[in-house]
Amino acid sequence: MMLQTFVVSGLALCSLSDGFIFGQMSGMLNALHSTDSSVPLTDDDLSWIASTINISCFCGFGVMTALTEIYGRRKSITIMSVPVLVCWLMVYFARDRATLLASRVIVGISYGGILLLTFINIGEYVSPNRRSLALNMASCCGSTLGTMLGHILSIILHWRHVALIGMIPTAISAVLPLFWVESPSWLATKKRFQESERAFKALHEPCEASDRELKALLEDQRTGQTTKENDNYSLVLLMKRYYKAIKQKYFWKVAAALIVVNIYRITAGRILLSTLAITMIQDISGNSDVLRYTIVVDGFALLGACISCIIVSKFKMRSILFVSGIMANTIQIVLAICLYVWLEDADKAWPKVILLALYLISVTAGPYSVLETLLSELHPLEIKAINTFFFGAVCGIMQFLNIQYALKMFSSIGYHGVFFLHAILIFLCLIYLFVYLPETKGRTLQEIEFYFKHNTFGKNNSVSEKEMEMLNRNED
Repeated sequence: MMLQTFVVSGLALCSLSDGFIFGQMSGMLNALHSTDSSVPLTDDDLSWIASTINISCFCGFGVMTALTEIYGRRKSITIMSVPVLVCWLMVYFARDRATLLASRVIVGISYGGILLLTFINIGEYVSPNRRSLALNMASCCGSTLGTMLGHILSIILHWRHVALIGMIPTAISAVLPLFWVESPSWLATKKRFQESERAFKALHEPCEASDRELKALLEDQRTGQTTKENDNYSLVLLMKRYYKAIKQKYFWKVAAALIVVNIYRITAGRILLSTLAITMIQDISGNSDVLRYTIVVDGFALLGACISCIIVSKFKMRSILFVSGIMANTIQIVLAICLYVWLEDADKAWPKVILLALYLISVTAGPYSVLETLLSELHPLEIKAINTFFFGAVCGIMQFLNIQYALKMFSSIGYHGVFFLHAILIFLCLIYLFVYLPETKGRTLQEIEFYFKHNTFGKNNSVSEKEMEMLNRNED
């Protein structure tokens, strides 16, 4: 249990570093938009700088796929973190558009790889009953805290100095994974069963439920492909596995669920708000002095991330998603109506900011806590790395388009129009997930995959409630 906590702490620092990237970029974009900017840029230039990280991140998914196949999960995080350190220096010394764009391309590649490695590692390192809690602590709380620090520091300090501060969490997050054990699931997929067993036992307290999970993991891989160990690094082998998977019906059920989850994540707006928060708050409030507004909005988002850690430990995933999803989306609609009615009313700055803050706390505490967990659970184990790359690329393209055209949409249909559009898409996603998404809390990755294959968790392929209680007592 202590080693699991150490791993989650390291992943939380990775997420904090990722969040800081967007927080610093929000302040940088706002400063570069001014007439006295040290780097003269057009509105199109700013749109490309804001969105490029989302399109280049899918390249990071591909790099991550290759790195994890060769070096494993933990060393890949260290390798992917090094370019981020370089990019912070590039931002500090940047004097032209080309340097800033190049830094966004490079940091996007690293960000994409580290982001998906965080989801994968939570799924593979952490026990099923702790997975959603750990993912929210690492991903939601860490990322939100990093974004908040980036926003506040960018208002107080010059954006170049904030870039130098960003090197601190990035450097620490690059070093910590070197002290972990390798992922038991990754070792099992490489047919290194003895090492997998040792790593699993180092991460989990001995109990019947843990023994069953380990047995299921090893048996699943032993009965799978019998490829020789020296062929494990072959790209041809990876593509053969993937081609075999896509011919099966269950793959497309998983694919549809992943697409809907990613659409929900994008339209819920956390990345959009993280990237353009300072500019958006200035426009919504009609005030250029937005430090207090930013602290309130980001503070509510961070509070929501902390609340999510409690919620996911108490309630089922489906209950959280559909109750909080409807609640958050209702607040978003109210926000859109108020933005339309109070379009040019500067006296209503605080009500509009409070509604935005309430939306963030509700969507972070509820839907995001489930959506982030699902991204670590739904990918089939045998093709997890390459499947993460393909669907991560699709998500990256959608997120790129969302950020790229955000400023134009704000100008053409207003903030209220954008929030209305997002609300409609979210309701459609909720309907689909209500029909097709199983309850995943307390289920192993093998059980979840079994469900998509057979539409049932099976009598002999699940961890009983008694065993889950035993696992809880042992790991407390």
